[in-house]
Amino acid sequence: MKRIIYIAADYLSTIAGVLAFTSVRFLFVADIRERYAEMAAFFASPGLRLTLALFPLFMLGLYYLSGYYVKVTSKSRVTEFLSTLVSVGLGAFAFFMVVLLNDVLPQRRLNYEILLLFFVCLFVPVYLTRLIVTSVFKARDRKPGGEGVVVIAGTDGKAGDVAEVMRRSDKSVSSILRLDSSGRSEDGRTVGSDILRDELRRVGADAFVVALPPDNPGLSLHVLGCLYPLDRPIYVSPDDYTLLVSKVTYDNLLSEPLMDISRSSLPDSVVAMKRAADVAGSLVGLVITAPVIALLAMMVKMSSAGPAFYSQERIGYHRKPFRIYKLRTMTVDAETDGPALSADDDPRVTPLGRVMRKYRLDELPNLWNVLRGDMSLVGPRPEREFYLSRLRLLAPHCALLHQVRPGLTSLGMVKFGYASSLDDMVARLKYDLLYIQNISVSLDLKVIFYTVRTIFRGEGK
Repeated sequence: MKRIIYIAADYLSTIAGVLAFTSVRFLFVADIRERYAEMAAFFASPGLRLTLALFPLFMLGLYYLSGYYVKVTSKSRVTEFLSTLVSVGLGAFAFFMVVLLNDVLPQRRLNYEILLLFFVCLFVPVYLTRLIVTSVFKARDRKPGGEGVVVIAGTDGKAGDVAEVMRRSDKSVSSILRLDSSGRSEDGRTVGSDILRDELRRVGADAFVVALPPDNPGLSLHVLGCLYPLDRPIYVSPDDYTLLVSKVTYDNLLSEPLMDISRSSLPDSVVAMKRAADVAGSLVGLVITAPVIALLAMMVKMSSAGPAFYSQERIGYHRKPFRIYKLRTMTVDAETDGPALSADDDPRVTPLGRVMRKYRLDELPNLWNVLRGDMSLVGPRPEREFYLSRLRLLAPHCALLHQVRPGLTSLGMVKFGYASSLDDMVARLKYDLLYIQNISVSLDLKVIFYTVRTIFRGEGK
């Protein structure tokens, strides 16, 4: 709902800025006054109607790509100012080059004055509206003592240290949940998403701070796996080693340097551009491959009994389940005895399915999942909960995979390939975690390039 309010406010304030500039432009440019006897006639011109129809939508696209709509809670006013300044500056320059440069002005310097006037007329209403909306949200959501958090700590006395950190920051401790080394709370319950969700609702907190003993990483990663489905910020306090080897995002100078590990460290603008690329790429891909998918679906239907497509529940971003869609490559009774990973020369794979797997054609319907937002073009491949529950026993750090959307392809798929056992999943996991730590647009492009090369070489399996 907040995101919709921000979008609506930006749309209306952009229109207000264009109308304000139109008035100033009429008074400032003599040629316009000579062409239109009255300001009302200028406002009724087809050019202005076209501008009001297209330019606000263009600006909304710029605002989106700037990352302004990625996080609509806990906005930094400094970041908000800079984001507005850059996006409005780019929009004003683009409008000047396309529309205003056609104005015949007697002196070149007047071009720069017109550009500056348009920037001011656009920036002032957009930024003031954003500032008002953000201030209203902050005032409405503000709690006594600051943002409330649930502290999850061990029984080693660290909870007191964390509470002191909270007192020096803009967050207040709503509750402290102490866990022993086996993951049980003081009342003997084993921690899980349901217990943490109940605690969050009971105290009315907004976030979690994890402060478990460093000598028990398995417990910390288990707790993280329980926290991701709640879709709340998860903070940890970095130690000296982490500060040396990792990038700690630090926006608020008045608070302690807490790391939000519930999301990747990508800038909001890159997150927005990555999602825009996912939508554009999947839409184009579906249009181009629709005939291929339809032909393959008919061939699957004719070559073996059963449906052409199959869907399966997978675990995605923040451990949210979704249904993935593929062309069927196995016999319909492939898992009558329960879930089983595919292996080389798997008898359950049909002859046509073997060819589709070789060129990864069975995954073309995944583009629909990318368009829906379940997946990204590049990201860790999604797994079933059946295997994730077993993988967490061997490699608890697999919980970190849920910081990002799963992908149609991944660094793990490029470097390792399909996993035919849990040991293979563990081996592939390091590449997926390496991707999350180094995620960028350039890395995505490299993964896509090598995936395309794998497809054309028929190196899938």
